[in-house]
Amino acid sequence: MHFNTFAAMFQPAVFLTILIGLFSLINPLGALPVYVSLTQDFPEENKLSTLKKTCIYIFVICIISYYLGVYLLNFFGITIPALRVAGGLIIFRSGWQLLNVIHKKEIKDKLSESEGREDISFSPLAMPLLAGPGSMSFLITLYSNRSEKADEALVQDLSAIVAILIVCISIYFVFKYAPRLMRSAGQAGLSSLSKVMGFLVTGIGVQMIISSITTVIKAALLEMH
Repeated sequence: MHFNTFAAMFQPAVFLTILIGLFSLINPLGALPVYVSLTQDFPEENKLSTLKKTCIYIFVICIISYYLGVYLLNFFGITIPALRVAGGLIIFRSGWQLLNVIHKKEIKDKLSESEGREDISFSPLAMPLLAGPGSMSFLITLYSNRSEKADEALVQDLSAIVAILIVCISIYFVFKYAPRLMRSAGQAGLSSLSKVMGFLVTGIGVQMIISSITTVIKAALLEMH
């Protein structure tokens, strides 16, 4: 595909929806207090090394969820409408937790299990703290709605990959300057930002549920006629 063709087919609204949705679901700001408490005794060099590996793991998890998630579901006999409803419920729950400022709390309560481990970059940081069920369901559903036209599908794939990459880079810088952000925004500021993200995530979850139910009803009506 030529660059001019890609530019003509590129949809900024779709790209922004993917970017904002994924960033809100991963919610690095909500994970800041957990990250700071986990790495407070780490030397600076170890912090950066852990952070780099965490971002790489998140990128890999997101790419695998996007490209292979649907096929894994097909293997287990799970239909796309069922996935959309389940994903919508999971995303709605994540948004509800964010609105009630208890997001990441369950994981934080289990951190004692991770104490003593030298490498925390994959678990609990990358998964499930950041790349959790909500973001994975979001990406799987996104791929399931992919256009059958090769050019349009490629544009969506590139948009998704760039969005994932931007989110991973933003996680790196947010966590790298975590102490400054914590001092500047404070816990109240981070809680407020989490609530805004929660509102967006809840909306995404509700929309996914409505869309999937509408699709099932339309299919049922067509079969009746």
